[in-house]
Amino acid sequence: MPSSTLDDLLEAYTRVGVRNRAILDEFALIAQLFHQHGIAFIVLKGADVISRLYGVQGARPLSDVDLLVRESDVPTIDRLLHSLGFTQQIDGNPSYASSERGLALDLITTIWYLDEQGLDELWKRAPTRRVGGITILCLDTADLVIHLTAYAVVHRGALSAAFTQDMKLLIEKETPAWPAVVVRTKQAMLQVPVYQGLHHVRETVPTVAIPDTVLASLAPTNRSALILAWLLRKLVTPDPLPEVGHLLLFLTQPGAKKLTWLKQRLYPSTTFLSYRYGSAGQTMPGRMRLSRWYHLTEAVLLLSGRVLRRLIRPLRPRA
Repeated sequence: MPSSTLDDLLEAYTRVGVRNRAILDEFALIAQLFHQHGIAFIVLKGADVISRLYGVQGARPLSDVDLLVRESDVPTIDRLLHSLGFTQQIDGNPSYASSERGLALDLITTIWYLDEQGLDELWKRAPTRRVGGITILCLDTADLVIHLTAYAVVHRGALSAAFTQDMKLLIEKETPAWPAVVVRTKQAMLQVPVYQGLHHVRETVPTVAIPDTVLASLAPTNRSALILAWLLRKLVTPDPLPEVGHLLLFLTQPGAKKLTWLKQRLYPSTTFLSYRYGSAGQTMPGRMRLSRWYHLTEAVLLLSGRVLRRLIRPLRPRA
């Protein structure tokens, strides 16, 4: 490898490592403050897997810290973060950023594929671990397998190299309880998306120990599952299709829940409108809903064209 390439890689690693360290050091201060006020949280995605799987902070970029928190704690969190100079960002859920601290926090109170009971069980089995002098809650291994896979396939709609590497390290280092993965996946009715994600990982990295029995247990069998699997193969690839996650979130809703999901998007709560559109969402909810319908219609038309072009494109063999 040319020395110039090595220098570029070292520079990129150093830059990412410095950035990640700054983010995680600032988050450690916030985590301590949350502990002092009795606020429970589960660290999700990148902020969890960097220290948990990679061991070095420059191996994977990190843009923000994602936390699962309880709905009842959101008002307290809001007051604490504002007192520290954080400003609320316009998003679909509570999101805060501090330019002074260089830290962005993205908060969720639910996970889209879990009902209330499933979410409560996830909280109860979340293990604790020490990271940089603080104690955090994280997803247990089986839950992490499902969450990383469902997020990549459904929410993000892309099978990135980072997802494959995360899953490779997770499976190698923590040896998932595969029966638990299968049971929880079926409870969440995510068989087809999780099958697609795990199948991609094993095709991409054949040495990853995903048992044949697991893939067989999750493989599509009935007509609707086979159609969904075909759509995911066409739409969810390493080549991202912008905004396709919105369509996939709808398509993967089980049965009658599709109508409930659609209603919530077309007639969102005032709380959601305030997160998405700021103060105008509270003071002018009717106007914001009309504006939202207009922009959603535009987005649907644009996405329909992208999806149609992807569907008629021949499938490329995966490397």
